Amino acid sequence: MDERPDRRERKKQRTRLAIQESAFELFAERGYRETTINAIADRADVAPRTVTVHFPTKEELLFDAEPFTLESLVDALEARQPNESALDALRAWMASTMTAFDAGELNGRFWERRALRAHIIDAEPELRGRARAGYHEFERVLADAIGHDLGQPGTALSPRLAALTAVTGLRELYETDEARALPSSPKAADLLALVDRVIAFTRAGIDRTPGSPTSRRKTPVSRTRQASKRD
Repeated sequence: MDERPDRRERKKQRTRLAIQESAFELFAERGYRETTINAIADRADVAPRTVTVHFPTKEELLFDAEPFTLESLVDALEARQPNESALDALRAWMASTMTAFDAGELNGRFWERRALRAHIIDAEPELRGRARAGYHEFERVLADAIGHDLGQPGTALSPRLAALTAVTGLRELYETDEARALPSSPKAADLLALVDRVIAFTRAGIDRTPGSPTSRRKTPVSRTRQASKRD
């Protein structure tokens, strides 16, 4: 049986995408506050009512249908193998989610829109506050998973710092010079190279944490202990 969306559903998706892209363009050109629903409707060549049917508020144009869901991250962390670290699972989750959106994108501009969305949100304090608040639960579940790796509660300092570092790095990815230097229509592989840098930076901090498996392997034996062993 053909599981692709039927013609009506595809038309709905195209209309929704046209509205969202028109809104992003206007937000970038005129500013978020200055852009009206009527202006978005004109740019998308639809009625204002059509805009509000798909997006009841202007904010929803930016915060609708987040691809990286908390539920999928929780599933990825809970399904990891015994020797798979929380950061390994985080990276695999990012890669699978990004690759899936690359494959299912209607016009090949998904990551370009994500970058533009990030720039628009960063320019507005209220939007920036909402976006950052939305990552709180991501930080908490990742801290719990990292804490499990370290044999510590997720509320301990090291897991909390590591989770904040990873989530903040991924959240702010589009605002970095490295991301801005990517092609105008980047692919998931382009962004995954930057994701790997965030993961590596976070892992380096964990590895230097007292009590971590890596730090225990690297801790030198003191001269007093060496002497006592000889005696």
